[in-house]
Amino acid sequence: MLPVIRRRELADLRSQLATHRAVALTGGLGSGRRSLLRALESGWEGTVIRVASSPLDADTAYSGVDGLLTALGALDDGASITEDPRTDIGPRAAAAFHSAPVGDNTLLLIPNADELDPASQRVIGQILRRRRSVRLSTVITARSLPDGSPLAALREIAMQDLSIVELTELARELAASRHGHTAISEEAALVAARAAAGRPSALRHIIEEMAPSEMRGEIALSLPVRVGPASRGMVTELVGELGDESEAILRSLSLAPLTPVRPLADRMPGFWESVDELESRGAIERRGAFLCIPHGLVRASAQQSMDSRERRTLHTRLARDCAGIWPQLEAWHTSFVDPGEETPVRLAAHAAGLIRRGFVSGGVEFAERAIRVCADLDGLHEPLLDIAESLTARGEFVFATRYARMTSQSMHAGVVVRTRTLDTRIAFLSTQVLPSPLLSRWSRRETEEAPAEVARLQLNLALGHCERGEYDQAQDLVQLAEAADARLGQGERQLSAAVRIQLDSHRGVDASALAGFTEVQKGQSDLEPRFVLAVASGLMLTEHHELAAAVLDQLREVHGPATIWRRQADCLQAEMEIRQGRIGQALDLIARISADADAGVRRGSAAIRQDRLLVLRCWQLLMTGRAGDAEPVEEETARLASATGNRRLLAELNAVQGRYLLHVGCPAEAVRHLHRCEELSGAEVNPTVRRFEGDLIEALVSLGRREHATLLLSQLRKRAERSPSRWAEQIVGRCEALLSAGSTCDELFGRALRRANSLEFVYEKARTHAAYAARLADNGSGRKAHEQELAAAALLREVGAERLAERFLAERSDSPEPATTLTDLPRLGELSDEELKVVELVRAGLKNREIAERVFVSLRTVELRLTAVYRKLDVGSRTELVSRLAGNPRLAAV
Repeated sequence: MLPVIRRRELADLRSQLATHRAVALTGGLGSGRRSLLRALESGWEGTVIRVASSPLDADTAYSGVDGLLTALGALDDGASITEDPRTDIGPRAAAAFHSAPVGDNTLLLIPNADELDPASQRVIGQILRRRRSVRLSTVITARSLPDGSPLAALREIAMQDLSIVELTELARELAASRHGHTAISEEAALVAARAAAGRPSALRHIIEEMAPSEMRGEIALSLPVRVGPASRGMVTELVGELGDESEAILRSLSLAPLTPVRPLADRMPGFWESVDELESRGAIERRGAFLCIPHGLVRASAQQSMDSRERRTLHTRLARDCAGIWPQLEAWHTSFVDPGEETPVRLAAHAAGLIRRGFVSGGVEFAERAIRVCADLDGLHEPLLDIAESLTARGEFVFATRYARMTSQSMHAGVVVRTRTLDTRIAFLSTQVLPSPLLSRWSRRETEEAPAEVARLQLNLALGHCERGEYDQAQDLVQLAEAADARLGQGERQLSAAVRIQLDSHRGVDASALAGFTEVQKGQSDLEPRFVLAVASGLMLTEHHELAAAVLDQLREVHGPATIWRRQADCLQAEMEIRQGRIGQALDLIARISADADAGVRRGSAAIRQDRLLVLRCWQLLMTGRAGDAEPVEEETARLASATGNRRLLAELNAVQGRYLLHVGCPAEAVRHLHRCEELSGAEVNPTVRRFEGDLIEALVSLGRREHATLLLSQLRKRAERSPSRWAEQIVGRCEALLSAGSTCDELFGRALRRANSLEFVYEKARTHAAYAARLADNGSGRKAHEQELAAAALLREVGAERLAERFLAERSDSPEPATTLTDLPRLGELSDEELKVVELVRAGLKNREIAERVFVSLRTVELRLTAVYRKLDVGSRTELVSRLAGNPRLAAV
């Protein structure tokens, strides 16, 4: 099983052996060194020789050398290299090693080389450093090789601790190998992976101790896990050898997720000295007035070092310590010595409280203990559902799904519908998928018995459809929910308002978002986080950016960094920074979000709103010029969008790609992506949502497709009139200037820049300066063009887009002088708009009749306009005109 997980290390080991012939494989107890050697040995095409050694020989000088030479056949059984004292042992051992009768492609394995006697380590190190034979490949294993070790000069492959993801995958394989085709539940695999401390061997011991029904998730999970006596060596390596007082403290702490300090300090002599020692070794942690053992492996080993009578005695004593002071811990310890009928419900209530306060692992332990001591789970369904909802808010979807699976068996309609709502939320947060209407429907009985719960399900679905840009479905669902208005609670009313804000803001209407802002500012503690996020999103889409930022700040104050709300708030903040053109702030924020997300995955936390994170990462990588790194992220985003049928996500990806391609001078490729945005965004009417149209118009102008660009500009104007937007005004102004000619061009660019004369949308102002610079350069006004280029670069640096500014200036400085001077080719500004259209179509290779059909004039009119162009540009024929234009390719971007 292990080679599947350690495939990277196995490939590295084979590669290093092919190059260096001698490699050291290092890693602590349980890291999988032996398993990796077995994998290497099983696939080796040649003879394998394994050197036997024993810790009992560590005090016998040169015993390791004797074992090595005996295994190679260079020394008779029972003989020793020390028998001949006439010469130095080192040279004799080296000579015997190199003359050993081994065949080609022989693999020599020396396990636990760091445990050999020191003299043998020194000689073997010298032999391997000076080896001459290419027939022999050698691998030694050791826990570590410090700089002073005789073996330290060898090529080293360090066995790092496995991540939670890798250990979870390994848990599935180990379970399948132990129980045939029996699958381990996600929650059992996660518990085992987290307790294993990154060590595959520890995981194997944990899986071996699990009962089949526990492994399948059918009964309460044992927490802490059972590990067996074989784990003791790994625990010692983690925390070292401990004295009796420290061991006694660990045994007391192992019986609960948290243990109060004061009773133990009063009862145990030398308590604080032992606590300091344990803390320094990382064996325990303080949490306010409590202590806990953070390592599942250490805690499990300490607890299982006691017999049942000792554990019961300690539970009784700790229950008395906590009585009347810490009711949660009193209930916990009492459940082991004298559980009553109310114990499961009390434990479940305390579990939800612990999770809400951020102690998730302790809350899960309380929940599992409640399940174990509960005689009838039907009475525990509602508390378990509260726990599942609290876990969902913390991003712990595996255990939330476990408890939701249990509560789905309830006989109460309200609990069943709440469970379905929770399943819907988890699925959407994880994959952005909404269930089929057949799976998410509600029965008449449910509607009658649990109208508020049904309305909440409908509103959750509606919010998901809004996020995906599916507004018709959202409208239908919110109307259904609001039909039960008299029976809705405050939470349902807030969700209804959240849907209305989303629908209105995507039409460019800000009234409901502003009303929501007023509610948020009242500072109520029971506001639905989804309502607060909807308010922030609505304010952003209607360009109330300062208000949106204030709402997100308030959300962060209420909900800690380990919640799903913080991740969503940060993603929304990053999107807002991008919309405002604050590039530097956006890049920094996305880097932090990505780092937090990667760390969460390593800890085994669920992926949350992967769609938002992927789009932001694409933008970040492309904005910083790392197109190669962006490719796999783009592919992953496209796969997610296709697999989930998410048209909005696909449109956002194409918009990011299209803008990047436009920036790097690939307008034809940009148009292909931006046209795809147009196809996917038919339901969007707010120009601040359809933020690709300005880029598409600019790309079309660059390709000489002015008619299409003019049509799109007309559509953009109409949208901006229906949904007023300061950002859209800037884009319209720039596009109008791009499509103009002659003196009108200077006037429109000047107007667009004056309109952008504020601290808002500075990035778009920089782009307008850049577009104006290109136009001036095309018209031969080099000095004025340079002034605009400098202004654009300064603004780009101001917003944190230094790389873009550098690339912009480099492109301008590297641009060759036009082959045609002003004396050869008069300013194109002398041509009318109609004549410019004809010139661009001639350059594109169209015939006169095709031009007439394209611009909707007669063939005679085209000929007359061409004649005027020839006269103004001082050219004698169509061929000469095309040649002149080819000498100044930027003329086509007019």
